[in-house]
Amino acid sequence: MRCDRWFRRAAILSACAGLAVTLGACSSADDPDGTTARHDPTPVPMSASVTVAPGAHPRTDPGTTLDFGETATLPAQAFTAGGALAQFTVTGITPARDVPDTVTHGGEPYFVYVTVTSLASHASPGPGVVGLAGSADGRAPALTISPTVGVPGCTATTPPATMRRGESYATCLLAIAETGQDLPQVIYWADTTGDDALDYQRAPVVWRAPTPPAPPTS
Repeated sequence: MRCDRWFRRAAILSACAGLAVTLGACSSADDPDGTTARHDPTPVPMSASVTVAPGAHPRTDPGTTLDFGETATLPAQAFTAGGALAQFTVTGITPARDVPDTVTHGGEPYFVYVTVTSLASHASPGPGVVGLAGSADGRAPALTISPTVGVPGCTATTPPATMRRGESYATCLLAIAETGQDLPQVIYWADTTGDDALDYQRAPVVWRAPTPPAPPTS
């Protein structure tokens, strides 16, 4: 099985089911210790301190572009997209180290850090993170899964059984790029209803590094 087909198929399965996928390995230039790391990590906040402002919070429109550290209001559960909302603050994405090749299958690993905040007015199940993924171009998702136990620097937090408005948890996802591909962006791309207004697959919400200010003109 070719690597690119493995990644496309696994990305679809993981986004729909929220599960890690075990498939045949692809050939790669592995490190001697059995891990993959071809890019140097960059400093990224692992969590954010989020304060929920009073009042209603409208859902973030498909196609919205945000800087890392900014917050989107999105479905609390991707598969009930017309239901309760929650806030998602992606603080960054960074190349990862010490991820076993048995997990990456020759791909290049990245850590995605996100803080999830409840908007529920009463005790409700903690919002999930299905629909978030690393992305090379802000449109197509890379395979993005919960990390296996013991991956340094990336701990998957199980959503609390119940949360109330203003309560948050921080978690980490593992995105896997195809060989030679960079993942500088994170997207929310779930399309779980027939409602065009909720079609984030067609027009994802995108988080990316802030655009540097233009140099002053003389």
